[in-house]
Amino acid sequence: MEAKAFNRPLFVKHEHIVREICCLTDAIAFLTDWPESRRGPIYSVATRACVAARNGQLPVEGARSAVQSFARSANILEQGPISLEPWMMTTKRGRGGLPA
Repeated sequence: MEAKAFNRPLFVKHEHIVREICCLTDAIAFLTDWPESRRGPIYSVATRACVAARNGQLPVEGARSAVQSFARSANILEQGPISLEPWMMTTKRGRGGLPA
């Protein structure tokens, strides 16, 4: 089965672990693992959207959006990792703000 990658990954935090969801396969696995006692209507919409995208009936990004909405509603959506560009780094400084 083709993975059908998202244009940007989603990051969700569940049970103190941040999980990266970067394709339909990841999204479906995540939703399948979600506790039954915490499933509701938004969960159902996300699951149906992923299945429809896998079957070619919905764009992959539509499924991503549905999973993102579910994660937001469950309060588990995390910001992606932040990468620092070299110009954002500060150099170590000695006394008086001068380079050490």
